[in-house]
Amino acid sequence: MKNRVSYPIKFFSLIFLSFLLLFLGVAGGFLFQKLKAEKKILKAKERQNIEILRRIANDDVKSVALDLFFLSVHPVLHQMIDNTIPVAPQKLADDFLAFCSNSGRYDQIRFLDKTGMERIRINFNQGQPYIVPEDKLQNKVKRYYFADTFAMEPGRIFVSPFDLNIEQGKIEQPLKPMIRFGTPVVDLTGQKQGIVLLNYLGTKLILKLKEELPDSMDSSMLLNTKGYWLKGESAEDEWGFMYEDRKDLTLAKRHPEAWKEISTQDEGQFVSDQGLYTFTTVWPLGKSMLSSSGSSKAFQASTAALSGKKYYWKIVSQITTEKIKGLKSAIFLNWLPYLGIVFIFILLASFVFAMALENRKQVLKERIERERLQGVLEMAGAVCHELNQPLMGVSGYSELLLLDTLKDTHQYETIRKIKGQVDRMGIITKKLMHVTQYKT
Repeated sequence: MKNRVSYPIKFFSLIFLSFLLLFLGVAGGFLFQKLKAEKKILKAKERQNIEILRRIANDDVKSVALDLFFLSVHPVLHQMIDNTIPVAPQKLADDFLAFCSNSGRYDQIRFLDKTGMERIRINFNQGQPYIVPEDKLQNKVKRYYFADTFAMEPGRIFVSPFDLNIEQGKIEQPLKPMIRFGTPVVDLTGQKQGIVLLNYLGTKLILKLKEELPDSMDSSMLLNTKGYWLKGESAEDEWGFMYEDRKDLTLAKRHPEAWKEISTQDEGQFVSDQGLYTFTTVWPLGKSMLSSSGSSKAFQASTAALSGKKYYWKIVSQITTEKIKGLKSAIFLNWLPYLGIVFIFILLASFVFAMALENRKQVLKERIERERLQGVLEMAGAVCHELNQPLMGVSGYSELLLLDTLKDTHQYETIRKIKGQVDRMGIITKKLMHVTQYKT
């Protein structure tokens, strides 16, 4: 009984494990290919997303350059510096104010004369722009952006480093990320009379990048040429170059291997211990644009001019290792119900198959038993047949002897008993032959 129970279990275990190993191999291969395909899609999306952010940054810079050109050739401005038509500075201030209100992206719009003195200044004032009174105007001759802009040839544009605004010698609070766009203004004789300067609210660009940031991207970073965060993973990481005690806050210091890849290539994608990085380079400077090294100190001059590919930003997106692991889990969980159904099917199929094999084995065993029994019966029938002939002879001779022997004698009784036993054996052999269906 114990063996009869153990055999089906043995068959079931063997079949189930065989099917299970096959299933695990196929399922593992399928999930691996699925994960590979999802990673490929994710990488393609990241490259597409980062390219969108690059275009946004480039388009913003181009549009600011157009605004600057428009203001630098403003008729009222040139009437004022050429003295061709008597005009009050208020008229130019009113036009600059209207422009500031309509654009909504410039923290300051200024005209500075050749001495560095602000002649016209519009403050955006968080959406409530106003004209700065004459007694509040400042001299910016010692600021690097004035010197660098005024030194340029007419028609060219100075683009400052992306940094924080400084007022009265201190970093303005709350922080105002700023890019200054300036161009020289000349009179009718071609002499420089000052500069037009736009303080572009860098916050606008950063917000645009955040708004366009897809949900798939864990974080996007905007870095300058030295790897400082202009937009980082946290506010504490940003603008390190503006503070003496935060000079080490760079991607190069935090993740040197990642920065090595990013800084030595224009664009690319790679996987590190921190996750999947996708990056591209923004070169804001057009053909007629120049920049400089700038300065984090209020009255310190820039140390070097920058042109073309020497002035750039890096836009970097990161999908963390944890999120990539989460992608694996998500794929597994999505397919888990289907895998569960297949698993149950394998379980049931293995059980049915095992029972079928056991039944087949039992049928075969019974067939062998029947054939063996049939052989025994046939042999028994043959033996009975062979015995029956002599028994019939003995019975016949016994009957003849009884006829020749006197009744009531000892011999007669002996012969009669012998004949009775022989006839009895004959009946038994005939019955056996009938049971075995032996045919003579």
